[in-house]
Amino acid sequence: MPCGVKRLQCWIPAISSWGPGTKRTRSWLALIILTLTRSASLAESLMDHEVVLDAGGRLMAWTTYERILVGSMNYIENCATEQTVHGQDPWFLITSKLNEDGSFRRNQNNQASNAYYAVETLRRYYPYTGDGLAQAPIRLLLDRVLEYRTPADWKWPDVPRTQDNSPDGVYDDETSEVDKICMVGIACLRFARMTGEEKYVEAAKRIAEPALAHVDTGDEERSPLPFRVNLKSGEVLDSYTAGMVFCSIFFDEVAALGGPQRDRCLAARDTLWEWVLRYPISNQRWSGYYEDVRNNRDNLNQQIPLETARRMLERFDDRSEYAQHIPALIEWVRNRFGRTKRRGATSIREQDGCFEEMSSHTARYASVVAGWWALCEQRGLLDPERRAALYEEARSSFALCTYSTWSKHSIGDRALNYVGLGYIDPWFSDSYFDFLPHLLDGLAFLPSLNAPGQVRLLRSTDTMRQVEYKDGGMTYETVSDTGEEWLLCPFSPRLESGGVEVPKDRWIHGPWLGAEKILRLRRAGERSVTLSPR
Repeated sequence: MPCGVKRLQCWIPAISSWGPGTKRTRSWLALIILTLTRSASLAESLMDHEVVLDAGGRLMAWTTYERILVGSMNYIENCATEQTVHGQDPWFLITSKLNEDGSFRRNQNNQASNAYYAVETLRRYYPYTGDGLAQAPIRLLLDRVLEYRTPADWKWPDVPRTQDNSPDGVYDDETSEVDKICMVGIACLRFARMTGEEKYVEAAKRIAEPALAHVDTGDEERSPLPFRVNLKSGEVLDSYTAGMVFCSIFFDEVAALGGPQRDRCLAARDTLWEWVLRYPISNQRWSGYYEDVRNNRDNLNQQIPLETARRMLERFDDRSEYAQHIPALIEWVRNRFGRTKRRGATSIREQDGCFEEMSSHTARYASVVAGWWALCEQRGLLDPERRAALYEEARSSFALCTYSTWSKHSIGDRALNYVGLGYIDPWFSDSYFDFLPHLLDGLAFLPSLNAPGQVRLLRSTDTMRQVEYKDGGMTYETVSDTGEEWLLCPFSPRLESGGVEVPKDRWIHGPWLGAEKILRLRRAGERSVTLSPR
């Protein structure tokens, strides 16, 4: 009970003891206090949390973003287990979702897309917190997916199974989605960069071969790679998905390795991306992503257009038309899936066939809007009023999606998260793996959302190998010796590499993207950096 209610209620017995001469006064005071008590006890809530508003009535996060991130990863790191043929397996290896109260429930598993988003979470969360324990569950998930690659004599050889329709921790389904196969390939390469382990690179190269062999030019009715196939027979079960963005990224990253696959991967990447620009960008047929839904080309979703916009943000200088495509994709998603407003915040629904508000998709939307705002802010695109509207759109949606976290069924320091407003049952994708990386992007693009007074590595163009926060500062080691970092730094900084101070002309400390005390560093020859108070 709110402490203000308790204070009001404690006055009622005292009023009753007043003398008869004050009867009318007592009656009016009692009525006022009871009314205030009832109003306080009926305060507006979203899910299990009382709504928090600022002085201007804007929706705010109900708790800190860092508490959500750490509590959520604590849940994954300490996930309960169930017996399988492998022994005691964490639940995220067996099932996609749980009961409302967090108890175990068997449901088809979407392990391949979870592996991709788990790695995306790790490569943002580890630099932000320095939590070395976070790597273990992500490695376990990725290794289990790779353990069940297809036999060499199948039409799609040596590729992972993307889902498990008989959830038991054994991934032996014959049907899979090609975009999810490529997502595992991306996860392998990015995890390899973090760990330096060559086995993940080799796994990605093997995944690339059958994918390359099946690339076609595509047309309005067929994507260059099919959506769903029988991996054993090669039969195409569904020929269309707008989700070529992940396959394009995969070929791009394999090409970056060099070697005999390079030219074929570059050609495939260009074929897929040109198809995206020619068809879905023009006709808005954004269908074909979710594993547990039979594809219907009229069943559109927000996931693919937003992830396509994210890729355009990452490669913004490649094509001048991205400046038009990105806001158009944001607007299309808002108009199709974001018409529901809660305290002014846009709440995003998943797809036409499951038209439910979900926090992962609200956070995805907010992260893309935030990325577009940050780019516009840095380059002076759009007028100040429109940039301010973008900022508030992203900020409020991030605030909204916090209300599905830390449900009343959470235990100790482990956050059990609902999927979203009105959608209760926790999913390992929407409540964790495909949710947390978008929050972390928000903390980078909107650095004012971070709790003040601490050092935090917000974003890097490089990959982090080692991160340690200590003595009020931090030390980190990157894969390459060039790159740029953004850090939250509450003190006057001293930057060193190998015992030598980093030249002052390569860093700046001050206001940035609406926040104070942001440190921006441009490395040139440094792989290890130590940040401490000057």
